Amino acid sequence: MSDKRKFSTNAVHAGTQHIEGAVNTPIFQSSTYYLTDERYAGWAAGAQHTLLYSRLSSVNSAAVVEKICALEGAEDGELFASGMAAISTTLMGLLSQGDHIVASSDVYGGTYGLMTEELPRFGISTTMADMQDPSSYEAAIQENTKMLYIETITNPVLKICDIEKMAEIAKRHELLLVIDNTFASPWGCKPLEMGADLVIHSTTKYLGGHSDIIGGAVVGSKDLIAEMFIKKVHFGGSPDPHNCYLLERGIRTLAVRMPMHCSNAAEIAKRLEAHPMVDKTIHPSLASHPDFELAKRIIPDGTGMIAFIVKGGDEAALKFMRGLNMIFEATSLGGVESLVECPFNSSHMFIPEDVRVAAGLGPGFVRMSIGIEDVEDLWNDISSGLSQL
Repeated sequence: MSDKRKFSTNAVHAGTQHIEGAVNTPIFQSSTYYLTDERYAGWAAGAQHTLLYSRLSSVNSAAVVEKICALEGAEDGELFASGMAAISTTLMGLLSQGDHIVASSDVYGGTYGLMTEELPRFGISTTMADMQDPSSYEAAIQENTKMLYIETITNPVLKICDIEKMAEIAKRHELLLVIDNTFASPWGCKPLEMGADLVIHSTTKYLGGHSDIIGGAVVGSKDLIAEMFIKKVHFGGSPDPHNCYLLERGIRTLAVRMPMHCSNAAEIAKRLEAHPMVDKTIHPSLASHPDFELAKRIIPDGTGMIAFIVKGGDEAALKFMRGLNMIFEATSLGGVESLVECPFNSSHMFIPEDVRVAAGLGPGFVRMSIGIEDVEDLWNDISSGLSQL
């Protein structure tokens, strides 16, 4: 019945296991489960969705999977110990030697490294196209292409991907369309409804929402997730029950957190764009954003992420960050507190400089995850940092 309920209701109630009358899913901090005849039968059938061993599934992971599936409109899903575990298991699990991927050079830095450094060792190649230009993806397709890999909103330059056009291309060429929806969250975008085959999340970010867990998720059709389950078992990147409990707790407030993240970010972006020490502000709510019109269709409610370029290059960007008093200089995003970083010396430090610059990560680039603090307190802190340049 959860799929007939509204988003905020599903965020609170979908998947919750009221065991022994508990209002929340209790923590089953157990590595293994008693083997009943039913569980033996489930094991013989492949072990998916069977309580045998917590590396395969647990009460707490099953609860979270059901909740995320309800929010994304997915048939099934699997949880992982990190976002990169979800990404690497998806790519290495569904691709084989000789296969080819089309992606974009401005994907998340960890994904870029996986595609350019690790996958080639296994005979899997990647062509980098432009995620803003679906035709460039189609032009990069080869006879051995098996997958198109995209992000709803690219990290960190905030390009918006036309998911529906990408889905048309994928279906026309009988390819898998895999999308990282971390920056939008299912509150902001539901890629499966737009034609994607698999949706990946770093649950560390908006889904967890409190900067206190590491996790990942993949959701999609039952058949594809059944394949993913086997690969997860083999690769071993499974979350523990307590991690899953914290994730479920975080998701329950997603529908009240996201509007504040996004409204705060839109207001801060507007003010940054008018600031004399800022060369460029990047946020899809701004008419100056090249994907302003597309964003209305793909992420109509916005995003809590902002990027901007300060005058004076990377040295000035670092000085700005060190001049902040409340906004925390740290990697990651999506928590209730605002975070700031410069990708050149953090998330994208291992991407060659020429590739970074070509992707839009020029000198002075700052990425900020806007939290749910009062917007005036946030702006006072940002103004104070900029005044030191």
